[in-house]
Parts: sequence; C-alpha cells; structure tokens
Amino acid sequence: MANPGIVHGVLEGIKETPYGGVELSIQVQGADRKGRPTTSYIDARIDKFEVEKGMHNAYRPFLGKEVFVPCLFGFYQKEAGAKAYDQVDVTGAPLRLQAAAPVAAAAPSAAPAARTA
Repeated sequence: MANPGIVHGVLEGIKETPYGGVELSIQVQGADRKGRPTTSYIDARIDKFEVEKGMHNAYRPFLGKEVFVPCLFGFYQKEAGAKAYDQVDVTGAPLRLQAAAPVAAAAPSAAPAARTA
C-alpha cells in the first residue's frame, strides 16, 4: 500500500538508473526530537514509462532550486522474508507551490457578538 504526499526540498541531482528510470535526489530540512536542525536526502524515482513520456525533463530547470514533488510513499520487498525498503515514486510534474510560515491563530474576542432581531 502506498500513501500520497509531497516532498519539499532542494533538487540536488538527477541520475539515470540501470533499469531505464531516473532518480531525483532531494535535500530536505527537518528537526530532530530536540529541535536541532537536520539535513537528509530523499531519492525519488521516476519509472521508465514516465521517462519515455519526458517527465524527468520537467525537473531539470529546478536543479539546485526549491521544488515540490508529488509522490507515493511505499515499501518494496524483493521476496518474502527479505528486508523491506522504503520507496518514493514521483507521480507528476513539479507543483507550483510556495512554502509559507505558520500563522498563529487569532485570539477569540472577549466580547460576545451583537445579535440582531
């Protein structure tokens, strides 16, 4: 079973795989449980049939830039009893989004709203 989501980070690399697909290397920022900043990488793959359609070319202008990548997150296990690996599959072209800082919710007013009859 795969779960849809979005990977937000900096596109660090695009490389071909031995199976005809392409792998995107995305640098993501996060925080550990103590709140310290961390950097990690997510390798998202584009399948061979999507490469044949040219989807990987939509990501080339974003090399070294911030990108939002629509993905499916799942697991891959070669055979029963073998180790399972996480797998991130790209499902479309880069999204045109902007990262926004969280906004604090407005405090409720102390005065009740006036009623009209």
